[in-house]
Amino acid sequence: MEERPPTIIFGLDGAHFELIEPWIEEGKLPNIRKAIESGVSGDLFSVLPPVTSPNWKSYLTGKNPGKLGIYWWENVDIDNKRVYYPEHRKNRETEFWEIIAENERTGVMGVPTTHPPKSAGEFVVSGAPDATNEDFTFPESLEQRLVDEYDYLPIVESELRATPDRAAEDILEAIDAKFEAAADLYEEGDLDLLQVTTFYINSLHHYFWDDEYTLRGWKIIDRHLGTYLDEGYDVILMSDHGSNEIETVFHINTWLEKEGYLELDADAAQLAHRLGINRDRVLRLLSPLGLLGFAKKHAPQAIKNIVPDEQGELSRESKTDNINWNTTKVIASGQGPVYLNVDRDSEQYTGIREQVMNSLAELTDDNGAKVISDVHKGETIYSGEYTNEAPDIVVEQAPGVHIQGGIGREKVFTGADEDGWEGENKREGLFVATGPSFRQGTISDLSILDLAPTVLHLRGHEIPQDMDGEVRLDMFDSESRAAKSNPAYREESTKEREKKLIRQAVRNSQL
Repeated sequence: MEERPPTIIFGLDGAHFELIEPWIEEGKLPNIRKAIESGVSGDLFSVLPPVTSPNWKSYLTGKNPGKLGIYWWENVDIDNKRVYYPEHRKNRETEFWEIIAENERTGVMGVPTTHPPKSAGEFVVSGAPDATNEDFTFPESLEQRLVDEYDYLPIVESELRATPDRAAEDILEAIDAKFEAAADLYEEGDLDLLQVTTFYINSLHHYFWDDEYTLRGWKIIDRHLGTYLDEGYDVILMSDHGSNEIETVFHINTWLEKEGYLELDADAAQLAHRLGINRDRVLRLLSPLGLLGFAKKHAPQAIKNIVPDEQGELSRESKTDNINWNTTKVIASGQGPVYLNVDRDSEQYTGIREQVMNSLAELTDDNGAKVISDVHKGETIYSGEYTNEAPDIVVEQAPGVHIQGGIGREKVFTGADEDGWEGENKREGLFVATGPSFRQGTISDLSILDLAPTVLHLRGHEIPQDMDGEVRLDMFDSESRAAKSNPAYREESTKEREKKLIRQAVRNSQL
């Protein structure tokens, strides 16, 4: 394989130009500005919904959620009447860096949804928010070194809801330590590809938006970016989705309940709320004592299922035991997915779906502003072996709207200050690429699905035929090797075909 410039990828969860452009113009992020001016940049569109999971998985594999079987931080399993996260699917698909690692030296650090770490390349360090502070590295020996030399762990134990200032300081230290460690590991390993990602910059977006803490986080990123500029490297900045400031919080399951589509069975949780027993109070008690990690790990799920937050809301797996599945017709996750608890082959299904879609499309908040910018049928945006588990409806949040997916709230609409978040996700993320292989200017209509095949082509590797994205030759400098060569596609191996057939047979047996 011909020698190529090293590829450095900065993964920046929730990044978008909307937030950082004023800081760039004020000269506070000089290296990001330099990368933009010297390279190609534009919006990077996420898959729906615009959430950390599944978008990091779609980025790594080049595949849409219908092929991954992951649709949010929860899947609503209508057949088995449960809400759960399909943890077993996270590391099933081949990721682009694994293909590169077959012939080149790679290091992957901090990418969400990579726990437990795969055994490939020179090193893999799992990333927040789904990693743990144990067993998070390949090779195993790297874990102790990261702790001893850099005081680095993937999960920040302090809680932003309980102790925001302390948690923010801890996050800033963790971001700095991660990039410092990644730079050292890159040099030691003489890597051809380094992917270093920070999830926690988006946590700062969520809780502080354009506050000083967020700016400090971006300054840390900018400083570390300067390490790789002007070194002859190909450097890419990308995000899984973007962010915008919240004006309205839409509690979609409260709306579904009031419209008669959803019925709860949450007497114990409601009693706990009336008695003042809530998750936020527990967080504020345990966080200063350093006991949050222990409590999260060891608290029985049955207890978690009946302890709401301060506003009486329950989320994720606790929904399973607090929904009346026999009478409920519709249930939603946060930020977009909506599921019908109705036979898909029935006339009732078609009628209810049309009613819900039309009502959501026309819905306005208490100030008369639109809540939803677009409404999709699930089968029009997803394809693959897991489309039978896909949401029946996917809604896109209007600008400034956060769709909260918990259950148990009284109000349909609240303000940002009532829920803790100041910033919410949006579909338009950030893309910047600079270096010998990239042209100057802007790029449009770039999908997060395009990055895996494009990076494989950039590195001179064959592209799996089942990737959904396309190689974006229009981002490359016309004199670069990447621009002058045609993408090559790899034939699916017998082993890969057999694995797919086995998975399909297992899934069919479970229907």
